Amino acid sequence: MVRTATFHAVGRNNQEVSYTYIQPGQTRSRAICFFCPGSSYLFDKPYLHYSTMLMLSHQADIVHIHYAYGKDNIAFGDLSMEERSQWMQPDVHAVVTKVLAEQPYEQIFFLGKSIGTMPIIDGLLQNPEFSAATAILLTPILTSEQVAANLLKSNHPVYLVIGSTDHFYQEPLLEKLRETKPNVHLHIVPGANHSLEVGWDLKASLTVFEEVMTALDDFVTKQLRMGITRSG
Repeated sequence: MVRTATFHAVGRNNQEVSYTYIQPGQTRSRAICFFCPGSSYLFDKPYLHYSTMLMLSHQADIVHIHYAYGKDNIAFGDLSMEERSQWMQPDVHAVVTKVLAEQPYEQIFFLGKSIGTMPIIDGLLQNPEFSAATAILLTPILTSEQVAANLLKSNHPVYLVIGSTDHFYQEPLLEKLRETKPNVHLHIVPGANHSLEVGWDLKASLTVFEEVMTALDDFVTKQLRMGITRSG
């Protein structure tokens, strides 16, 4: 039976950041995945909903982080991408720190969608405390120079998926990642946009969804097995 509860952490400027803690069983798991949504791509959207289901099927605990800002927050919307990342990092870090202080985990996953990938790439993956963490990046903001530089520095296992018609798609960066970062598993979807959809083509979009979720499942399975090997 899945157990769910909502809590709060103290983030930027002493503001509360709520999060939902989800357990697939009665006891805490050996693995946990922190979810950072997009500004309007929230947990009821397909890729986050089914990624949650996927991680629960692997008996991982889940934390859904609920930001106090988004597309309706004018101050946040006026910031550059780099400034948004700086704004988000203390909130995300506060939740992660609080959860892990209460219970250590053998394996840590960070999953982000769109702007939710920025506090992961620019913040958490730069922290030596999370040097063994795994990142799942759904349509990251590759046009950000800061994101690009930090991805190229990272040695974490990373699954990165983006569509070729996404406005954040950057072929030069992706080519450099292909050539120099074997730790980054790239999944480029031809013709897909920022929602990983192919225009109004329902069949093609559903095919993309199935392919991405299958690839993500394979990636997570491999990382969990490697974690068992390391801990064993």
